Amino acid sequence: MPLFPSEAWIEAFCERFSAHPHAGEAARVLAGSYRFVIEPGGPLAERHDYGIDITPDGDSGASAVALAEPPQRPRVELRASYPSWRKLIVGELDVGLAVMMRRLRVSGDVSSLTRHLSSARPLTEALGAVDTQWLEP
Repeated sequence: MPLFPSEAWIEAFCERFSAHPHAGEAARVLAGSYRFVIEPGGPLAERHDYGIDITPDGDSGASAVALAEPPQRPRVELRASYPSWRKLIVGELDVGLAVMMRRLRVSGDVSSLTRHLSSARPLTEALGAVDTQWLEP
């Protein structure tokens, strides 16, 4: 069970996304580099910054790979405090609502992401599919 936030957690998230039955469809629409920023809050004292690369893999598959360094110019950057990420991951906070409430800040190719929001469902489902160990408060 990987600790959130950590490289091991991001790798587990990428595996879950790649294994999702609709990952191929999502990857065709959402292909590119993404940056996840976890801001301090609650028990997290320092910022964590991770990147993933999503690519279509053949006719129906997808590949999501954790990057060694977060991309400087990602297609989309998602930024939230540790408590907000935790609520998103466990399903206590909806992504759309989090954006409206400014608990999740999204930058980059937001218009494309908004047009294809239903295609992002495998990403949000992969968030909750990772068996996660949390920092103690």
